[in-house]
Amino acid sequence: MSNACEKNTPEQDDEIIRDKERITVALSTSETVARYGNANAEYIKGYTGIDNETGQRFAKGLKDISEGKVHPDYAERNIKQQAGFSAEVATTSRDNSEAIINGSKIRTTRSDDLPQYGKNHNIVDRVQILDGNIIEGSQSQMKFVGDRNALFKKIAEDTQNGDGEFARYRGIKLELPSEQYGDAAEYCRKKAQELRDQAEMAAGKDAPPEVVERLRRNADNYDQLAENVFDSGLTTEDAIFYREHPKMATALDIARTSHRAGVEGAKYGAVIGGAISLLTNAFSVAQEKKQFSEAALDVTTDIAKAGALGYGTAFVGSTIKSGLQQSSNQTLRVLAGTNAPALAVNICLSLGNSVKRYVTGEISEAQLLSEVGEKGAGMLSSSMMAALGQLAIPVPFVGAAIGGMIGYTLSSFFYQSALDAARGVELSRQQLERIRAIEAAARDRIAAEQAALDAFTRREIPQLRQETECLFAVVSNGASHVDDLAAAINEYATLLGKKLQFQSMSEFEDFMDSDQPLAL
Repeated sequence: MSNACEKNTPEQDDEIIRDKERITVALSTSETVARYGNANAEYIKGYTGIDNETGQRFAKGLKDISEGKVHPDYAERNIKQQAGFSAEVATTSRDNSEAIINGSKIRTTRSDDLPQYGKNHNIVDRVQILDGNIIEGSQSQMKFVGDRNALFKKIAEDTQNGDGEFARYRGIKLELPSEQYGDAAEYCRKKAQELRDQAEMAAGKDAPPEVVERLRRNADNYDQLAENVFDSGLTTEDAIFYREHPKMATALDIARTSHRAGVEGAKYGAVIGGAISLLTNAFSVAQEKKQFSEAALDVTTDIAKAGALGYGTAFVGSTIKSGLQQSSNQTLRVLAGTNAPALAVNICLSLGNSVKRYVTGEISEAQLLSEVGEKGAGMLSSSMMAALGQLAIPVPFVGAAIGGMIGYTLSSFFYQSALDAARGVELSRQQLERIRAIEAAARDRIAAEQAALDAFTRREIPQLRQETECLFAVVSNGASHVDDLAAAINEYATLLGKKLQFQSMSEFEDFMDSDQPLAL
């Protein structure tokens, strides 16, 4: 067993340097993780129908729509009708996600969620809002129907005098399924020309003026309709998929957005990692520790690794952030506003190498603990705890939540490393049994860590909230006796795992009269 006072080996020093580089790359993606995490949160809101950040409840989420009743005699029609509602929610989530990614302040909302329109408005389905005001001309209706041309005819062609149905659609965008949008404008213009030709023929045959006027008016309606048709961004098949498989569809949306975050994170990671590698390798060449060709190869390799790390950090970090941000738990929502999601992932990645070496027998249990402790002191305290220090909540509770995430992930590392080792090179029976034992223990630990984290959330967070409210009540009421306030503060400190030196005013006065040291 190695002594704790022994110096690090060169391999350990190299690993510490790599840890610092990984953290630097991870932090370079923090803005990307935050932006794309916010974008991903839009899909979660669309699925649940609740914005846990603001407490707003929407008319319906994808989950609610998927649970709608379907009459057995009209199943296909019911599904298609409900798929139209799903398409409204899905496109709204997509539009808002894209706006967040692009830095736009414009947000899209369904008319069902605005009091001025009420439920099931007969024309307006979606509007765009900027600074709380509806943008003029942004109102749209989404039409997922089987016969597009029949829909156009119903809207544009009036068989009576006056504007008829088209008057209700004037200035309203018509959003169509993607497969119906392609030639929609061309079809409308063609119909407009046909109606004008008919009007000319009717006029030449001395038809009643109102008939000629109606034909010309309908032609104008088709021309305006050609300008108002838009692609919803979803096919009819997509809409039905959102209706029948809302959870899977939401997961795919998050995965696509997280992939975009990963690509952007890879760019930042490659730039930062490349700059670090270029400097360190240039220094090595200057000291004649490396040949130029060797240094050039190392720089290329380091850029590739940093790009991959940037991709993984941004991909996973943005996914984790969206989940924390829309959690029903206030503590986890606050945690989403820090660098914790990305750093937690990178801590696990950094410790993964040590776990693998332990599982394969390269290092002992004592050496594993030594490496984990070294990395913990360097990474956790300086980087993770710095991020957590931004929180205006008791750190021990947040530490427990993060610890649960890390414990779960590291248990998975143990399990996967054991599987890889068992499939690898030929092993002695004794070594194989050891690896299988680690594998079994890791599998049990994964379940235990998950259960512990779930139990922690259910048990501790409500208690913390209750005790905090009690403390604030005592402070705000201005306790008439200082010992009452001291008792409340001491009880709260005990909850956080800290025992204060003084329990009452008399104890403090006794301390002031004594030579005892002050314990901080």
